Amino acid sequence: MIGVEVPLDDHATLHRAVLHWYSNIAARKPVCIACKVSFLDDETRVGAFLLSVPVCVPDIVATSAFCAECHETLSLAEVDAVSTRVLRQLAPGGKFLAAP
Repeated sequence: MIGVEVPLDDHATLHRAVLHWYSNIAARKPVCIACKVSFLDDETRVGAFLLSVPVCVPDIVATSAFCAECHETLSLAEVDAVSTRVLRQLAPGGKFLAAP
């Protein structure tokens, strides 16, 4: 998980993934992975991205997001539970690695 304020300039693959996520909001209609609020609403801001990169295919990034309210108010245990649920949907048996 990477906060929206963290610069990704030195991590081209992750940077492109976030830009792709933003550029496809209208088509993909993403929601907060915790509370399910729509990012189509102009008042909903991203608080953090959950970026999942398969070990065997390092140039593909599954990008999910927490809204700013959830990112600011959820406990670490709640964030971990939501993140684990999402990871297990994307990669059964997957595990988290340290962020760059």
